[in-house]
Amino acid sequence: MLVCTAILYFVADILLNKVALGDGWQIFWPLNGVTIALLVARPRADWPRLLTAISLGTGAGEYLDGNAFSSMLVQRALSVLEVYVSASLLPRFHSLDTWLRQPRLYPRFAAAVFAGPTISGLLAAAYFHYLQDDPYFAAFNSWALADAMGIAAVLPFVLALRSPEARSLLSPKECLKTVLTLAVAMLVMLGIFMISHYPLIFILYPLLMLVDWMLGLFGSSIALCCACVLMVYLTEHGYGPFAKASDLGMSHYLAVQLYLGFHLLGFLPISILFLERRGMEQELRNSLARTSALASLDGLTGIANRRSLDECLAEQWQAGLVRKTPLALLMIDADHFKEFNDRFGHQAGDDCLRAIASALSGVVTRPGDVVARFGGEEFVALLPDTPLDGARRVGEMLRSAVFELAIAHPGAAKADGSADVEVEPQRVTVSVGCAAMIPTADTQHRQLVKMADEALYLAKRDGRNRVGFCETQTETWQPGMATKKLWARIEALRHQRSRARLP
Repeated sequence: MLVCTAILYFVADILLNKVALGDGWQIFWPLNGVTIALLVARPRADWPRLLTAISLGTGAGEYLDGNAFSSMLVQRALSVLEVYVSASLLPRFHSLDTWLRQPRLYPRFAAAVFAGPTISGLLAAAYFHYLQDDPYFAAFNSWALADAMGIAAVLPFVLALRSPEARSLLSPKECLKTVLTLAVAMLVMLGIFMISHYPLIFILYPLLMLVDWMLGLFGSSIALCCACVLMVYLTEHGYGPFAKASDLGMSHYLAVQLYLGFHLLGFLPISILFLERRGMEQELRNSLARTSALASLDGLTGIANRRSLDECLAEQWQAGLVRKTPLALLMIDADHFKEFNDRFGHQAGDDCLRAIASALSGVVTRPGDVVARFGGEEFVALLPDTPLDGARRVGEMLRSAVFELAIAHPGAAKADGSADVEVEPQRVTVSVGCAAMIPTADTQHRQLVKMADEALYLAKRDGRNRVGFCETQTETWQPGMATKKLWARIEALRHQRSRARLP
């Protein structure tokens, strides 16, 4: 790992000096910003080894660039001092969100940008002035200000690379938007820095704000780094508004640094504010989603509550009215539940209701179907596009699913209230009432609920643990439906006569 770090820094140093910046390293030097970002993300125990590897890589690059060996050693020592001081002033990095929310981050960031480069710059200026006869201020400027610029631009970018926001923007879904936004920003910046006849340099700040609004800190950090490299490169080659700053008695290096320094130091607070706003908006959306979920779910069983059922029933009724399709409603009631509560207690009763709700939800899984708690020990299943025969089949599946739970309920064995008559099985059961109808303009969904409730009453009256149904003239006619209804009527009459013969 350390060998790879040294090689990467060596290659980066060569490319920056020979290709990207040239003498522009006196305006903007980015590698120390990368180093500080690496340090704040690692434990301090790892700093000595990491700094050694980085010094070897950059030292080899500086030596090949024509620096004397002694000068290279002094410069590497001063760079290590600089990044160590600056990294020590910053909070430890774990994630971008928590890092940007650290107390007094901006003062600490500003201190890191100025303190390390200033200390090392004063020492470097003294070295170059007394040993190489360089002007003191020019030596300080080419060292300290260039490093400060690099830290301010590159440090946020490297840290933003490790954020979920960066991974999201680089995902296949968002990558095209990210690339196009940055490409357009680069083209605008190219125009700003190449055209010297018009005062376009003010456009950079609103451009960066737009990029931050669209891509967040990760995108604006890339745009800032690109702005620095573009402006340094073009100014070095005689383009842009600062190429002839010397005509005004100012070094073009210093003019570029003052311009970019304002953007670099002034933009981080804007990014933090945008980040806070996005975080607050996300927290608000999450809070509203949780509130909506709590408002639509039953607190005991976790399925839909009465309010949510009423809303779904109204929506499905209107949909059925438009499509002329049947809507089925199943009313489900736990048999002898009061006796269960009295025998085992309310905690066991709550567990029983949760188990019933889970069993019902395991049967009613079709998209658009709804299982809800109607109140107490009553549940409801809403089945769109379902005729009565289909509702009866689902009702039988629901009854069987609860029966198969095999929740012991000795109180259910004495259905007639006597102490000597036992009826099997001695377990928790449910009765189901089914109703279905096609919504019409002169009917209301309350009629469907009333029909399902009447069907439930029939199931209870006929002995519980069974499925009752309520027919209506508004069902969809299907082949064979008349025969089925006739046999159902005959079966109902047979039950009535058998009950009439009972003592």
